[in-house]
Amino acid sequence: MSSASSPVEILRCAACGQLDAGPRELCPTCHSPRMEPVTVEGNGVLVSWTLVRRPPTRFQADGPYAVAVVDLDCGVRLTGRLADVPMEEADAPALGARMRVCGGGPGMTRFAPADAGR
Repeated sequence: MSSASSPVEILRCAACGQLDAGPRELCPTCHSPRMEPVTVEGNGVLVSWTLVRRPPTRFQADGPYAVAVVDLDCGVRLTGRLADVPMEEADAPALGARMRVCGGGPGMTRFAPADAGR
């Protein structure tokens, strides 16, 4: 597996330049409706995570799985699943660990530790 991050498509306000994970129709800062898709690097820092032991019916076949909150280097906060990590809490990445986007798509971003696959 590659240790390079996958690019991530987010939104940028054409009026004020504010970046946002979206989806949304109005800028959260200036309320302009001119939100445009932009691509950014998917590198960031792990700020929180949880282990989902009883997933919703739609995702029961996937469980258990870990969900992470990552602050991307561009300043946008994303939520997604953790990949390439053991499902035991003691072996999970530490808060503050460098993470990278390793796949997924809109609404299903996947993160892995930045050093995974090296």
